[in-house]
Amino acid sequence: MSLLETVKKLPKAPHPAIPARELWLALFGAIIGIGITAWLAFSSGFPMLLGPFGASAVLIYGAYKAPLAQPRNVIMGHFVGACAGCVMYDLFGTTWYSISLGVAIALVLMMVTYSIHPPAGATAYVAVQSGGLGSGYMYILNPVMVGVIILMIVAVVFNKLGKREYPSHWW
Repeated sequence: MSLLETVKKLPKAPHPAIPARELWLALFGAIIGIGITAWLAFSSGFPMLLGPFGASAVLIYGAYKAPLAQPRNVIMGHFVGACAGCVMYDLFGTTWYSISLGVAIALVLMMVTYSIHPPAGATAYVAVQSGGLGSGYMYILNPVMVGVIILMIVAVVFNKLGKREYPSHWW
């Protein structure tokens, strides 16, 4: 039996197929949101690009109805993650335990502030691993908050133009 035949025999996903319109909206939303942060980063020399933004884009443009994709979670989650990561780096430098503490503390803070956003765990990780991309506590402002605000503005405008109900709640 070929690989293709094996794949075709796998159980189907438990949800209905995603309409083509939703796929196109997700595609162009992510291109515009990430594209703006990338263009600003390349043209200004500021580090507005951050790996976790790619994961956030998947949520806010593709899984926009999910609770973890709502503005409070995205904005607060990344803010908390960046703060926790910067503090751990400041206290312990880049070590195995400072990375694990940064992510774990970010997780707990997101839980107690009701702002869980999984990509924000990676925001904490990057902060500790890179010393805030070499900019220390400024990492919280740029790339994190500047980039998140850009992604959120694009998400709200683009999803509204696409007649999608986003956000389902603000805060």
